[in-house]
Amino acid sequence: MKRFLLITMIGLASMAMMAADGELLYGFYQGTGTLTPLGTRKVESYDVAIHLTDPFLVGQAIYGLRIPINTNAKKTGDYSAWLSKELKLESGKNVPDIVSVSFNATSKWMDVTFETPYLITEEGVYAGYSFTVSDVTAEADQLPIQTIATEETGGLFIHTSRTYRQWRELTGVGASALTVRLGGDGIKSYSASFVMPEELNAYTTVGQETPVTLTLVNHGTTAIRNIDYTIEVNGTTTERHQNISLAAQYYGRKKSMEAKIPPVYQRGTRPVTFCITKINGEDNLDPQPSAVLQMAFLAETPKHKPLMEEYTGTWCGWCPRGMAAMEAMTELYGDDFVGVAYHNGDAMQITNNYPKEISGYPGSTLDRVGGSIDPFGGSAGGSLGIRNDWLKRAEVIAPAALALEATWGDEEKTQIVVKSTTAFVRSLSDNPYRLTYILVADDLSGTGRYWSQVNNYSGQTGYDNDPYLSPLTKLPGTVVGMKFKDVVIQLSCQGPAALEESLPSSVNDIDDYEHTYIFDISNNTLVQDKSKLRVVAALVNTQNGEVVNAEKANVVDDPTSVRRLPSDTEAIGIYYTDMLGRRVSPLGGGIYIKTTTYSDGTVKNEKIKK
Repeated sequence: MKRFLLITMIGLASMAMMAADGELLYGFYQGTGTLTPLGTRKVESYDVAIHLTDPFLVGQAIYGLRIPINTNAKKTGDYSAWLSKELKLESGKNVPDIVSVSFNATSKWMDVTFETPYLITEEGVYAGYSFTVSDVTAEADQLPIQTIATEETGGLFIHTSRTYRQWRELTGVGASALTVRLGGDGIKSYSASFVMPEELNAYTTVGQETPVTLTLVNHGTTAIRNIDYTIEVNGTTTERHQNISLAAQYYGRKKSMEAKIPPVYQRGTRPVTFCITKINGEDNLDPQPSAVLQMAFLAETPKHKPLMEEYTGTWCGWCPRGMAAMEAMTELYGDDFVGVAYHNGDAMQITNNYPKEISGYPGSTLDRVGGSIDPFGGSAGGSLGIRNDWLKRAEVIAPAALALEATWGDEEKTQIVVKSTTAFVRSLSDNPYRLTYILVADDLSGTGRYWSQVNNYSGQTGYDNDPYLSPLTKLPGTVVGMKFKDVVIQLSCQGPAALEESLPSSVNDIDDYEHTYIFDISNNTLVQDKSKLRVVAALVNTQNGEVVNAEKANVVDDPTSVRRLPSDTEAIGIYYTDMLGRRVSPLGGGIYIKTTTYSDGTVKNEKIKK
């Protein structure tokens, strides 16, 4: 183990103090947020570390560490600051392999400077500090580590003499507020880069200016007031200037900004390059000033039909408002509204493994994004406030168009053949999307208390002026013989899962992907009227559980078929659609469906390539 002498050690009373000129701080702590104490509540020695693996750090020099101290902990001592290529122990003690320096903890933040700066390599480095706790009578001494909330990994490694006898990464408790002090030639006054948005959602319609949200990252020692940047797409470069306020001091401070991509008039996926040229009028010296976004430009974007999933039960007296909302949304938006209802604790419950965890009843989710919201008032409340949430979700561009049909597979009508067609707007070499199917029934009814709906709105005068809830006030407190709609009666997958085989792991933007699934309802006791069944298909992002598009189809006897064309008919109409079923004129390069209507009413569809 190499060991160097401490040259400078300064106790800082407040993080409002700036780092030295030409020096930047780097860590999971970015100078804001509440520090939370953490500890084992035992008398023992502690070793605490963070792992630095950011590619931007390669070649940068670590001059020292800034260490957070819980000054309320009075029984701590034997402090040291260190760097190590790996975390290792000898005879139960931490052994850093780069540098270790002893110091006395006198302030909330301690600056420790190493005699020789350390250049970060591609393998990264562990930065840490060690100390001992001699008494835990006071609670502060039980919790001597200072942490900051974060969802990132690599932020808190710990080893102690009694509790954690081997090095262990703690997750779910935040990260150490420890930061490293960077300096040297690699630190620039003016240095910034862009982080691109998620490419899965990067698509737009041809011929329109498109706003995208970028993340500006400050790697320099100077606060950013404005930037000049270029946008290059389809052989054309556009210069832009934008005022933006982004502080320095901490390496990697971030801020979102909106940039508008100029119109592109040709279909297809092409790179859009963003390059920061100047910061506050000075040249940008960042080693990676440019970033590329693969943007799909479409003749027309697929229609996004959000999936509303309601959670209800006959025992729940306030749940009728969710039913009223589902009915109202169906009347308002027809085929564009896709809604299903999961029942709990009554005769219509089929599972307790729901796609999302619900905080209470009634509850609902839209596209399984975020937490549970009220199925009637939505996130903001008000009469049919869920409508505003639904409309907002409908504005989110869908990554694929979805078509669906459901037909009876046998004369006894015990099998439902579901056929979906998915057409993606862009090619994906690692496709995260898969399908799940939900069988829904309308007008279910029965006898007994598990079919009788409790209605807390009965006789309530406060809802007389609400067009959706006022009908409920005229019903009795317990409604017998109610007909329940949108009821989930069978699932292709339990919980948030989707069918792995439903879509390939790699897809392109010129093919349609068909998938067939069969519901066997021969033993389903909730099938009461086979003419009132429908199937819902949901396209799920398996990486985060989000439903990105949905479709519904009634179960019918036979889908519409295309008749064979007679040879003596005359073509009376021709139009073209792209692979998403959208009419296109004029035709650019690509694959299209040519639809020809003949004088006898027959229609012919054929795939052509331009």
